[in-house]
Amino acid sequence: MLAILIFVVGSVAVLVVLLLVIVVIGIRQEPATEELSQLAPSLIAAFVRRLLDLHVRRPYPPPNLRVGDNGHASVCTTPLTGPVDKRGR
Repeated sequence: MLAILIFVVGSVAVLVVLLLVIVVIGIRQEPATEELSQLAPSLIAAFVRRLLDLHVRRPYPPPNLRVGDNGHASVCTTPLTGPVDKRGR
């Protein structure tokens, strides 16, 4: 019984150390002085981000604002760029 307990505790300790090594490798693959990018540099880094619950938020696109005659901004429903037909629509 004691041998089984020692084996289980030893195997759990080895798994914890292995997981720690994987986390350290994943953290080392991330850029040290830059922001996190949307895509992780490797599969290990992606696994570590998921394991540590790190998320990279996508920035919201700026709304298309148009300032009206009364000085208040209103949302523009037409795109600012794109093809324009001959009638100016």
